[in-house]
Amino acid sequence: MGSNYQNISLFVGAEKNETYVYGADGLCKETFSYAGCTTLRGGRYSPSSLASETVAEDRTQSDNIISDWTRDTLHISLDISFNNFTFGIPTKYLDSNWASQAQLGLGRNSSLLGMLKQAGHISSRAYSIFWGLVGGPEDQQTSGALILGGLDQALINTSSAFTQTLNYQSQSFCKSGMLVYVNDIALNWPNGTDTTIMGSQSTAFKACILPGYAGLMTIPLAYWKNFQNLAGGNLYGGAENRSRGIDYWTVQYEPKGVYPGDMTISLDNGFSVRVPNNQLIVPEHRVLESTGELTTNSSISDFVVNPNNDDLAIIGRLFLSSAYLSVNHDSNTFSLWRADTKATMGRLAALDEVNGVSDVCCVNSINTGESPSPSPSPSPSPSSPPAPNTSAHLSPGAIAGISIGAVVMVAVIMGLGMVLLRWKGRRKAVEIDNPGAIDSLPPLPPYHSKPNLRGTVAEMNAENDRLESGGRELKREELPAVELDGSSAVSSVLKSSVIEH
Repeated sequence: MGSNYQNISLFVGAEKNETYVYGADGLCKETFSYAGCTTLRGGRYSPSSLASETVAEDRTQSDNIISDWTRDTLHISLDISFNNFTFGIPTKYLDSNWASQAQLGLGRNSSLLGMLKQAGHISSRAYSIFWGLVGGPEDQQTSGALILGGLDQALINTSSAFTQTLNYQSQSFCKSGMLVYVNDIALNWPNGTDTTIMGSQSTAFKACILPGYAGLMTIPLAYWKNFQNLAGGNLYGGAENRSRGIDYWTVQYEPKGVYPGDMTISLDNGFSVRVPNNQLIVPEHRVLESTGELTTNSSISDFVVNPNNDDLAIIGRLFLSSAYLSVNHDSNTFSLWRADTKATMGRLAALDEVNGVSDVCCVNSINTGESPSPSPSPSPSPSSPPAPNTSAHLSPGAIAGISIGAVVMVAVIMGLGMVLLRWKGRRKAVEIDNPGAIDSLPPLPPYHSKPNLRGTVAEMNAENDRLESGGRELKREELPAVELDGSSAVSSVLKSSVIEH
Protein backbone atom coordinates (compact mmCIF):
# COMPACT_ATOMS: atom_id res chain seq x y z
CA MET A 1 0.00 0.00 0.00
CA GLY A 2 1.14 3.54 -0.68
CA SER A 3 3.81 4.83 -3.01
CA ASN A 4 6.45 3.10 -0.87
CA TYR A 5 4.84 -0.32 -1.33
CA GLN A 6 4.08 -1.34 2.24
CA ASN A 7 3.31 -5.06 2.47
CA ILE A 8 0.14 -5.82 4.41
CA SER A 9 -1.25 -9.25 5.28
CA LEU A 10 -5.05 -9.51 5.34
CA PHE A 11 -7.71 -11.98 6.40
CA VAL A 12 -10.75 -12.47 4.21
CA GLY A 13 -13.57 -10.41 5.72
CA ALA A 14 -16.55 -12.26 4.24
CA GLU A 15 -18.88 -10.25 6.46
CA LYS A 16 -17.25 -6.88 5.77
CA ASN A 17 -17.85 -4.55 2.84
CA GLU A 18 -14.80 -2.34 3.33
CA THR A 19 -11.12 -3.14 3.73
CA TYR A 20 -9.45 -2.36 7.07
CA VAL A 21 -5.73 -1.97 7.70
CA TYR A 22 -4.14 -1.27 11.07
CA GLY A 23 -2.29 2.00 11.42
CA ALA A 24 0.98 2.98 13.05
CA ASP A 25 -0.18 2.35 16.62
CA GLY A 26 -1.33 -1.21 15.83
CA LEU A 27 -3.84 -1.22 18.72
CA CYS A 28 -1.94 -4.01 20.46
CA LYS A 29 -1.77 -4.82 24.14
CA GLU A 30 0.88 -2.85 26.06
CA THR A 31 3.07 -5.94 26.46
CA PHE A 32 3.72 -6.08 22.71
CA SER A 33 6.88 -4.58 21.29
CA TYR A 34 6.75 -2.68 18.01
CA ALA A 35 7.98 -5.76 16.14
CA GLY A 36 5.57 -8.05 17.97
CA CYS A 37 2.61 -5.84 17.18
CA THR A 38 3.68 -5.54 13.54
CA THR A 39 3.72 -9.32 13.15
CA LEU A 40 0.42 -9.69 14.96
CA ARG A 41 -1.30 -7.18 12.70
CA GLY A 42 0.32 -8.43 9.50
CA GLY A 43 2.04 -5.09 9.02
CA ARG A 44 1.11 -1.52 9.93
CA TYR A 45 0.16 1.12 7.43
CA SER A 46 1.69 4.57 7.58
CA PRO A 47 1.00 7.33 5.04
CA SER A 48 3.53 7.06 2.25
CA SER A 49 3.55 10.84 1.79
CA LEU A 50 1.25 13.81 2.21
CA ALA A 51 0.53 13.57 -1.48
CA SER A 52 -0.32 9.87 -1.56
CA GLU A 53 -2.64 9.79 1.45
CA THR A 54 -5.86 11.76 1.55
CA VAL A 55 -8.83 11.74 3.88
CA ALA A 56 -11.76 9.84 2.35
CA GLU A 57 -15.49 10.04 2.89
CA ASP A 58 -16.77 8.40 6.05
CA ARG A 59 -17.93 4.83 5.36
CA THR A 60 -18.66 3.83 8.95
CA GLN A 61 -22.24 2.89 8.10
CA SER A 62 -21.00 0.26 5.65
CA ASP A 63 -19.91 -2.13 8.44
CA ASN A 64 -20.58 -0.10 11.61
CA ILE A 65 -16.84 -0.03 12.29
CA ILE A 66 -15.49 3.32 13.46
CA SER A 67 -12.33 4.06 11.51
CA ASP A 68 -10.18 6.83 10.15
CA TRP A 69 -11.06 6.69 6.46
CA THR A 70 -8.15 7.08 4.11
CA ARG A 71 -7.32 6.99 0.41
CA ASP A 72 -4.02 5.72 -0.86
CA THR A 73 -2.68 3.53 -3.63
CA LEU A 74 -3.41 -0.18 -3.44
CA HIS A 75 -0.70 -2.03 -5.34
CA ILE A 76 -1.56 -5.45 -6.68
CA SER A 77 1.78 -5.71 -8.46
CA LEU A 78 4.29 -3.44 -10.15
CA ASP A 79 1.93 -3.41 -13.11
CA ILE A 80 -1.44 -3.22 -11.41
CA SER A 81 -2.61 -0.69 -8.86
CA PHE A 82 -5.67 1.26 -7.76
CA ASN A 83 -5.11 4.91 -7.04
CA ASN A 84 -7.16 6.55 -4.29
CA PHE A 85 -8.37 3.23 -2.90
CA THR A 86 -10.55 3.91 0.15
CA PHE A 87 -9.95 1.86 3.30
CA GLY A 88 -10.42 2.22 7.02
CA ILE A 89 -7.80 2.45 9.75
CA PRO A 90 -9.77 1.05 12.70
CA THR A 91 -9.77 2.91 16.00
CA LYS A 92 -10.47 -0.35 17.85
CA TYR A 93 -9.08 -3.77 17.03
CA LEU A 94 -11.20 -5.93 14.74
CA ASP A 95 -12.94 -9.11 15.91
CA SER A 96 -10.91 -9.44 19.09
CA ASN A 97 -8.61 -12.47 19.13
CA TRP A 98 -10.33 -14.53 16.45
CA ALA A 99 -9.02 -12.48 13.53
CA SER A 100 -6.01 -10.41 14.52
CA GLN A 101 -4.88 -8.96 11.20
CA ALA A 102 -6.09 -6.48 8.64
CA GLN A 103 -9.21 -7.55 6.72
CA LEU A 104 -10.05 -7.56 3.04
CA GLY A 105 -13.73 -6.70 2.73
CA LEU A 106 -15.43 -9.21 0.41
CA GLY A 107 -18.98 -8.93 1.74
CA ARG A 108 -22.16 -8.56 -0.31
CA ASN A 109 -21.52 -4.84 -0.89
CA SER A 110 -17.74 -5.14 -1.17
CA SER A 111 -16.17 -1.91 -2.40
CA LEU A 112 -13.18 -3.81 -3.80
CA LEU A 113 -15.19 -6.39 -5.75
CA GLY A 114 -17.49 -3.66 -7.03
CA MET A 115 -14.53 -1.59 -8.18
CA LEU A 116 -12.92 -4.54 -9.97
CA LYS A 117 -16.13 -5.41 -11.75
CA GLN A 118 -16.95 -1.83 -12.72
CA ALA A 119 -13.46 -1.43 -14.13
CA GLY A 120 -13.96 -4.57 -16.22
CA HIS A 121 -11.32 -6.71 -14.53
CA ILE A 122 -13.73 -9.36 -13.26
CA SER A 123 -17.07 -10.47 -14.67
CA SER A 124 -18.81 -11.07 -11.37
CA ARG A 125 -18.50 -10.05 -7.75
CA ALA A 126 -17.30 -13.52 -6.88
CA TYR A 127 -14.36 -15.02 -5.01
CA SER A 128 -13.14 -18.42 -3.87
CA ILE A 129 -10.76 -19.49 -1.14
CA PHE A 130 -8.68 -22.51 -0.13
CA TRP A 131 -6.75 -22.07 3.10
CA GLY A 132 -3.98 -24.57 2.38
CA LEU A 133 -2.70 -27.44 4.50
CA VAL A 134 -1.40 -26.13 7.80
CA GLY A 135 -0.57 -29.23 9.81
CA GLY A 136 1.60 -32.31 9.52
CA PRO A 137 5.21 -32.43 8.31
CA GLU A 138 6.42 -29.20 6.75
CA ASP A 139 7.05 -30.81 3.38
CA GLN A 140 3.38 -31.81 3.23
CA GLN A 141 2.06 -28.32 3.89
CA THR A 142 0.78 -26.22 1.03
CA SER A 143 -0.04 -22.65 0.20
CA GLY A 144 -3.63 -21.55 -0.14
CA ALA A 145 -5.40 -19.49 -2.78
CA LEU A 146 -7.82 -16.58 -2.82
CA ILE A 147 -9.29 -15.95 -6.26
CA LEU A 148 -11.27 -12.82 -7.06
CA GLY A 149 -13.83 -13.22 -9.82
CA GLY A 150 -13.44 -16.96 -10.27
CA LEU A 151 -12.10 -20.23 -8.92
CA ASP A 152 -9.38 -22.83 -9.39
CA GLN A 153 -10.91 -25.93 -10.94
CA ALA A 154 -7.89 -28.00 -9.94
CA LEU A 155 -8.97 -27.74 -6.30
CA ILE A 156 -12.46 -29.06 -6.95
CA ASN A 157 -12.94 -32.68 -6.02
CA THR A 158 -14.81 -34.81 -8.54
CA SER A 159 -17.89 -34.77 -6.31
CA SER A 160 -20.63 -32.22 -6.95
CA ALA A 161 -20.84 -28.97 -5.06
CA PHE A 162 -23.08 -28.03 -2.18
CA THR A 163 -24.67 -24.76 -3.32
CA GLN A 164 -27.08 -22.57 -1.37
CA THR A 165 -28.53 -19.09 -1.39
CA LEU A 166 -26.80 -16.49 0.75
CA ASN A 167 -29.00 -15.78 3.77
CA TYR A 168 -28.74 -12.30 5.30
CA GLN A 169 -31.94 -12.39 7.33
CA SER A 170 -31.34 -10.54 10.58
CA GLN A 171 -32.60 -13.43 12.70
CA SER A 172 -29.93 -15.72 11.27
CA PHE A 173 -27.13 -13.65 12.89
CA CYS A 174 -24.82 -14.81 10.10
CA LYS A 175 -23.29 -11.66 8.63
CA SER A 176 -21.46 -13.51 5.86
CA GLY A 177 -24.78 -14.93 4.61
CA MET A 178 -23.23 -18.43 4.52
CA LEU A 179 -25.65 -20.16 6.88
CA VAL A 180 -25.61 -23.97 6.92
CA TYR A 181 -27.00 -26.79 9.01
CA VAL A 182 -24.59 -29.31 10.51
CA ASN A 183 -26.29 -32.71 10.49
CA ASP A 184 -23.52 -34.79 12.00
CA ILE A 185 -19.96 -34.76 13.29
CA ALA A 186 -18.32 -38.18 13.19
CA LEU A 187 -15.02 -39.47 14.54
CA ASN A 188 -13.15 -41.60 11.98
CA TRP A 189 -10.96 -44.02 13.90
CA PRO A 190 -7.72 -45.50 12.47
CA ASN A 191 -9.29 -48.99 12.52
CA GLY A 192 -11.92 -47.89 10.01
CA THR A 193 -14.88 -47.47 12.35
CA ASP A 194 -16.87 -44.23 12.63
CA THR A 195 -18.62 -42.83 15.70
CA THR A 196 -20.96 -39.86 15.77
CA ILE A 197 -20.63 -37.36 18.61
CA MET A 198 -24.16 -36.10 17.99
CA GLY A 199 -26.07 -39.28 18.88
CA SER A 200 -28.68 -41.21 16.93
CA GLN A 201 -31.44 -38.78 17.89
CA SER A 202 -29.36 -35.70 17.11
CA THR A 203 -30.82 -32.42 15.97
CA ALA A 204 -28.99 -30.45 13.32
CA PHE A 205 -27.56 -27.13 14.45
CA LYS A 206 -26.99 -23.93 12.52
CA ALA A 207 -23.51 -22.65 11.70
CA CYS A 208 -22.15 -19.59 9.94
CA ILE A 209 -19.11 -19.86 7.64
CA LEU A 210 -16.53 -17.13 8.34
CA PRO A 211 -13.29 -17.71 6.35
CA GLY A 212 -11.23 -15.42 8.60
CA TYR A 213 -12.28 -16.95 11.92
CA ALA A 214 -9.74 -18.90 13.98
CA GLY A 215 -9.82 -22.68 14.13
CA LEU A 216 -11.95 -25.33 12.46
CA MET A 217 -15.32 -24.63 14.06
CA THR A 218 -17.20 -23.98 17.26
CA ILE A 219 -19.52 -26.74 18.48
CA PRO A 220 -22.25 -26.96 21.15
CA LEU A 221 -21.05 -28.01 24.58
CA ALA A 222 -23.22 -31.14 24.65
CA TYR A 223 -21.48 -32.53 21.58
CA TRP A 224 -18.10 -31.49 22.92
CA LYS A 225 -18.70 -33.54 26.07
CA ASN A 226 -19.58 -36.51 23.88
CA PHE A 227 -16.30 -36.06 22.03
CA GLN A 228 -14.31 -36.01 25.26
CA ASN A 229 -15.97 -39.20 26.48
CA LEU A 230 -15.27 -40.98 23.20
CA ALA A 231 -11.82 -39.66 22.32
CA GLY A 232 -10.14 -39.58 25.71
CA GLY A 233 -6.73 -37.94 25.84
CA ASN A 234 -5.12 -35.73 28.47
CA LEU A 235 -5.97 -32.05 28.59
CA TYR A 236 -2.89 -29.85 28.75
CA GLY A 237 -2.17 -28.86 32.35
CA GLY A 238 -4.91 -31.18 33.59
CA ALA A 239 -7.70 -28.71 32.85
CA GLU A 240 -9.52 -27.36 29.80
CA ASN A 241 -6.97 -24.74 28.78
CA ARG A 242 -7.55 -22.76 25.61
CA SER A 243 -4.94 -21.62 23.12
CA ARG A 244 -3.85 -18.02 23.16
CA GLY A 245 -2.13 -18.55 19.85
CA ILE A 246 -3.06 -18.53 16.20
CA ASP A 247 -5.76 -21.14 16.75
CA TYR A 248 -7.33 -18.88 19.30
CA TRP A 249 -9.49 -20.40 22.04
CA THR A 250 -9.22 -23.96 20.73
CA VAL A 251 -8.70 -26.74 23.27
CA GLN A 252 -5.18 -27.81 24.26
CA TYR A 253 -4.07 -31.40 24.83
CA GLU A 254 -0.96 -33.26 25.84
CA PRO A 255 0.50 -34.71 22.60
CA LYS A 256 0.76 -38.20 24.06
CA GLY A 257 -2.54 -40.02 23.80
CA VAL A 258 -4.35 -37.29 21.89
CA TYR A 259 -7.19 -38.39 19.57
CA PRO A 260 -5.56 -40.26 16.62
CA GLY A 261 -8.35 -40.19 14.03
CA ASP A 262 -10.00 -37.88 11.50
CA MET A 263 -13.29 -35.98 11.78
CA THR A 264 -16.11 -35.83 9.23
CA ILE A 265 -18.46 -32.86 9.24
CA SER A 266 -21.75 -33.48 7.43
CA LEU A 267 -23.98 -30.63 6.28
CA ASP A 268 -27.51 -30.71 4.97
CA ASN A 269 -28.30 -32.34 1.61
CA GLY A 270 -25.69 -35.05 2.06
CA PHE A 271 -22.54 -32.94 1.71
CA SER A 272 -19.64 -33.93 3.99
CA VAL A 273 -15.99 -33.04 4.47
CA ARG A 274 -13.41 -35.25 6.15
CA VAL A 275 -10.74 -33.35 8.08
CA PRO A 276 -7.53 -35.41 8.43
CA ASN A 277 -5.90 -35.78 11.81
CA ASN A 278 -2.86 -33.66 10.92
CA GLN A 279 -5.17 -30.71 10.15
CA LEU A 280 -7.35 -31.38 13.19
CA ILE A 281 -4.57 -31.51 15.78
CA VAL A 282 -1.61 -29.17 15.34
CA PRO A 283 1.24 -27.86 17.52
CA GLU A 284 0.60 -24.53 19.19
CA HIS A 285 1.90 -21.53 17.25
CA ARG A 286 2.50 -18.11 18.77
CA VAL A 287 3.85 -14.69 17.98
CA LEU A 288 6.43 -13.64 20.55
CA GLU A 289 5.37 -10.29 21.96
CA SER A 290 8.95 -9.16 22.45
CA THR A 291 10.38 -9.93 19.00
CA GLY A 292 7.49 -10.70 16.67
CA GLU A 293 9.00 -14.08 15.84
CA LEU A 294 6.71 -17.02 15.18
CA THR A 295 7.23 -19.95 17.47
CA THR A 296 6.01 -23.54 17.47
CA ASN A 297 5.50 -25.40 20.73
CA SER A 298 5.31 -29.12 20.01
CA SER A 299 4.73 -29.95 23.68
CA ILE A 300 1.15 -28.69 23.27
CA SER A 301 -1.38 -30.00 20.76
CA ASP A 302 -4.17 -27.65 19.73
CA PHE A 303 -7.35 -29.54 18.93
CA VAL A 304 -8.72 -26.89 16.58
CA VAL A 305 -12.31 -26.96 17.82
CA ASN A 306 -13.86 -24.36 20.11
CA PRO A 307 -16.65 -25.61 22.40
CA ASN A 308 -19.18 -22.86 23.05
CA ASN A 309 -22.48 -22.37 24.78
CA ASP A 310 -25.63 -21.58 22.85
CA ASP A 311 -24.18 -19.10 20.37
CA LEU A 312 -24.57 -19.59 16.66
CA ALA A 313 -21.80 -22.04 15.70
CA ILE A 314 -19.04 -20.75 13.42
CA ILE A 315 -17.16 -22.70 10.76
CA GLY A 316 -13.73 -21.12 10.51
CA ARG A 317 -10.75 -20.91 8.21
CA LEU A 318 -9.27 -24.35 8.94
CA PHE A 319 -12.40 -25.96 7.51
CA LEU A 320 -11.12 -24.53 4.23
CA SER A 321 -8.04 -26.72 4.45
CA SER A 322 -10.31 -29.63 3.53
CA ALA A 323 -13.09 -27.80 1.68
CA TYR A 324 -13.07 -25.27 -1.16
CA LEU A 325 -15.43 -22.29 -0.92
CA SER A 326 -16.79 -20.10 -3.69
CA VAL A 327 -19.05 -17.07 -3.16
CA ASN A 328 -20.89 -15.17 -5.90
CA HIS A 329 -22.69 -12.04 -4.77
CA ASP A 330 -24.20 -11.46 -8.19
CA SER A 331 -25.95 -14.85 -8.19
CA ASN A 332 -26.48 -14.57 -4.41
CA THR A 333 -25.09 -18.07 -3.85
CA PHE A 334 -22.17 -19.85 -2.22
CA SER A 335 -20.75 -23.29 -2.99
CA LEU A 336 -18.60 -25.84 -1.20
CA TRP A 337 -16.58 -28.73 -2.59
CA ARG A 338 -14.36 -31.29 -0.95
CA ALA A 339 -10.97 -29.84 -1.80
CA ASP A 340 -8.51 -31.84 -3.87
CA THR A 341 -5.55 -31.08 -1.62
CA LYS A 342 -3.10 -33.06 -3.78
CA ALA A 343 -3.85 -31.11 -6.93
CA THR A 344 -1.41 -28.74 -8.59
CA MET A 345 -3.20 -25.43 -8.43
CA GLY A 346 -3.59 -23.13 -11.39
CA ARG A 347 -6.49 -24.37 -13.56
CA LEU A 348 -8.25 -21.05 -13.27
CA ALA A 349 -11.77 -20.29 -14.39
CA ALA A 350 -13.99 -17.25 -14.23
CA LEU A 351 -17.53 -17.03 -12.86
CA ASP A 352 -20.25 -14.95 -14.47
CA GLU A 353 -23.21 -13.24 -12.84
CA VAL A 354 -25.30 -16.41 -12.86
CA ASN A 355 -22.42 -18.55 -11.55
CA GLY A 356 -21.56 -19.99 -14.95
CA VAL A 357 -18.00 -21.29 -15.27
CA SER A 358 -15.56 -20.56 -18.09
CA ASP A 359 -12.00 -21.75 -18.62
CA VAL A 360 -9.47 -18.99 -19.19
CA CYS A 361 -5.79 -18.75 -20.03
CA CYS A 362 -3.01 -16.36 -19.31
CA VAL A 363 -2.19 -13.36 -21.47
CA ASN A 364 -0.53 -10.02 -20.85
CA SER A 365 -0.66 -7.97 -17.67
CA ILE A 366 -2.62 -4.74 -17.33
CA ASN A 367 -2.75 -1.43 -15.49
CA THR A 368 -5.60 -0.56 -13.18
CA GLY A 369 -6.66 3.03 -12.57
CA GLU A 370 -8.41 4.47 -9.58
CA SER A 371 -11.75 4.22 -11.34
CA PRO A 372 -13.03 2.89 -14.64
CA SER A 373 -12.17 5.35 -17.35
CA PRO A 374 -10.96 5.31 -20.96
CA SER A 375 -7.43 6.11 -19.86
CA PRO A 376 -6.62 4.52 -16.50
CA SER A 377 -3.87 6.03 -14.41
CA PRO A 378 -0.48 4.60 -15.28
CA SER A 379 1.29 2.30 -12.89
CA PRO A 380 4.95 1.36 -12.60
CA SER A 381 6.08 -0.99 -15.36
CA PRO A 382 8.41 -3.98 -14.96
CA SER A 383 11.20 -1.77 -16.29
CA SER A 384 10.62 0.83 -13.60
CA PRO A 385 13.06 1.01 -10.68
CA PRO A 386 12.17 -1.43 -7.91
CA ALA A 387 9.82 -0.10 -5.27
CA PRO A 388 11.31 0.92 -1.93
CA ASN A 389 11.53 -2.00 0.47
CA THR A 390 9.92 -0.66 3.62
CA SER A 391 10.09 -4.06 5.27
CA ALA A 392 13.83 -3.53 5.60
CA HIS A 393 13.05 -1.33 8.59
CA LEU A 394 11.34 -4.21 10.39
CA SER A 395 12.95 -6.83 12.60
CA PRO A 396 13.60 -10.29 11.10
CA GLY A 397 10.81 -11.69 13.24
CA ALA A 398 8.36 -9.07 12.01
CA ILE A 399 9.33 -9.68 8.40
CA ALA A 400 8.86 -13.41 8.86
CA GLY A 401 5.47 -12.84 10.46
CA ILE A 402 4.24 -10.61 7.70
CA SER A 403 5.43 -13.02 5.04
CA ILE A 404 3.26 -15.75 6.52
CA GLY A 405 0.24 -13.98 5.18
CA ALA A 406 2.04 -11.34 3.25
CA VAL A 407 0.35 -9.74 0.33
CA VAL A 408 3.26 -10.11 -2.03
CA MET A 409 1.19 -9.93 -5.18
CA VAL A 410 2.48 -10.83 -8.61
CA ALA A 411 0.15 -9.93 -11.45
CA VAL A 412 -0.65 -11.94 -14.55
CA ILE A 413 -3.62 -11.41 -16.84
CA MET A 414 -6.02 -14.27 -17.38
CA GLY A 415 -8.20 -14.41 -20.48
CA LEU A 416 -9.80 -11.04 -21.15
CA GLY A 417 -8.57 -9.49 -17.97
CA MET A 418 -8.07 -12.11 -15.31
CA VAL A 419 -5.50 -10.83 -12.86
CA LEU A 420 -3.46 -13.40 -10.98
CA LEU A 421 -2.04 -12.26 -7.66
CA ARG A 422 0.25 -14.54 -5.76
CA TRP A 423 0.92 -14.37 -2.05
CA LYS A 424 4.27 -15.88 -1.21
CA GLY A 425 4.87 -17.41 2.16
CA ARG A 426 8.17 -17.89 3.88
CA ARG A 427 8.94 -20.64 1.45
CA LYS A 428 9.45 -18.59 -1.64
CA ALA A 429 7.69 -20.98 -3.98
CA VAL A 430 4.02 -20.24 -4.53
CA GLU A 431 3.45 -23.09 -6.94
CA ILE A 432 2.24 -26.25 -5.30
CA ASP A 433 4.34 -29.20 -6.43
CA ASN A 434 2.55 -31.44 -4.02
CA PRO A 435 0.49 -33.73 -6.15
CA GLY A 436 -0.94 -35.23 -4.48
CA ALA A 437 5.35 -22.88 29.45
CA ILE A 438 2.37 -20.77 28.37
CA ASP A 439 -0.69 -18.88 29.56
CA SER A 440 -3.65 -21.05 30.42
CA LEU A 441 -5.88 -18.55 28.71
CA PRO A 442 -5.92 -17.92 24.88
CA PRO A 443 -4.98 -15.25 22.11
CA LEU A 444 -5.45 -14.52 18.37
CA PRO A 445 -4.43 -15.42 14.78
CA PRO A 446 -2.92 -14.06 11.53
CA TYR A 447 -3.17 -14.84 7.86
CA HIS A 448 -0.50 -16.96 6.33
CA SER A 449 0.51 -18.11 2.98
CA LYS A 450 2.56 -20.89 4.33
CA PRO A 451 0.14 -22.68 6.55
CA ASN A 452 2.65 -24.27 8.94
CA LEU A 453 4.29 -21.36 10.72
CA ARG A 454 1.04 -19.67 11.39
CA GLY A 455 2.46 -18.08 14.48
CA THR A 456 0.54 -17.88 17.67
CA VAL A 457 -0.49 -14.60 19.09
CA ALA A 458 0.07 -13.59 22.68
CA GLU A 459 -2.93 -11.42 22.57
CA MET A 460 -3.84 -7.86 23.07
CA ASN A 461 -7.06 -6.91 24.79
CA ALA A 462 -8.20 -9.62 27.11
CA GLU A 463 -11.86 -8.99 26.60
CA ASN A 464 -13.49 -11.50 24.31
CA ASP A 465 -15.24 -9.45 21.67
CA ARG A 466 -17.33 -12.18 20.18
CA LEU A 467 -18.93 -11.90 16.80
CA GLU A 468 -22.53 -10.96 17.06
CA SER A 469 -24.23 -14.29 17.40
CA GLY A 470 -27.32 -15.83 18.82
CA GLY A 471 -30.03 -18.34 18.32
CA ARG A 472 -30.15 -21.79 19.80
CA GLU A 473 -29.85 -25.03 17.90
CA LEU A 474 -32.86 -25.47 15.67
CA LYS A 475 -34.34 -28.59 14.20
CA ARG A 476 -33.16 -29.57 10.78
CA GLU A 477 -34.84 -27.87 7.86
CA GLU A 478 -34.61 -28.76 4.22
CA LEU A 479 -32.43 -26.14 2.59
CA PRO A 480 -32.49 -25.67 -1.17
CA ALA A 481 -29.29 -26.95 -2.73
CA VAL A 482 -28.22 -26.91 -6.33
CA GLU A 483 -25.42 -28.96 -7.85
CA LEU A 484 -22.70 -26.99 -9.54
CA ASP A 485 -20.36 -28.98 -11.73
CA GLY A 486 -17.00 -27.30 -11.20
CA SER A 487 -15.66 -28.70 -14.44
CA SER A 488 -18.43 -27.39 -16.67
CA ALA A 489 -17.72 -24.48 -18.97
CA VAL A 490 -19.70 -21.66 -20.46
CA SER A 491 -19.14 -20.65 -24.05
CA SER A 492 -18.26 -17.06 -23.32
CA VAL A 493 -14.84 -16.14 -21.98
CA LEU A 494 -15.10 -14.35 -18.66
CA LYS A 495 -12.75 -12.29 -16.57
CA SER A 496 -11.38 -13.01 -13.15
CA SER A 497 -8.92 -11.76 -10.60
CA VAL A 498 -6.80 -14.19 -8.56
CA ILE A 499 -4.82 -14.00 -5.36
CA GLU A 500 -2.75 -16.87 -4.04
CA HIS A 501 -1.20 -16.95 -0.63
